[in-house]
Amino acid sequence: MKKLVLVFIFISVFSCKTKVPQKKTNTFLLSDSWILNKVSYLEANFHDKTILFNDATNQCFKDSRWQFNTTNNDGTYSINDLYCTIGKREISYRFLKTEEKTGYSDIVLKTKNKAGKWKHYRIKITAFSHNTMQWQYVVYIKNKRHTINLQFEKA
Repeated sequence: MKKLVLVFIFISVFSCKTKVPQKKTNTFLLSDSWILNKVSYLEANFHDKTILFNDATNQCFKDSRWQFNTTNNDGTYSINDLYCTIGKREISYRFLKTEEKTGYSDIVLKTKNKAGKWKHYRIKITAFSHNTMQWQYVVYIKNKRHTINLQFEKA
């Protein structure tokens, strides 16, 4: 009888162990080819030229083509505006902590400038579906903080 009570206590203790919280992983993959179809400021009445990603003005990025490779988190983007320095640029990215509320991760986007040096930019992914994606990117213009929306469509 004593053994039966000990077995019952043993089973009760180990069956009630606390649940270990699981680390949340990315609920999406940044992959394939995308077209950046709209570049705008979050502030509706603000319209100013600024350099994005240490490369070209916000107007040059409209209709740029972005390619993401999930194998090694790198890719390219291509500026296609004839009034800008056209061509393909290298990028790489890494995911940061996933937000529990949205299930999206911020990313650190690394771009290579003309001198061959990499610069890092923190991007907030605010919307993501099979065919669309939206990023928010903070820039400073005349020492004031502004948020740029980048809206992508699957190519």
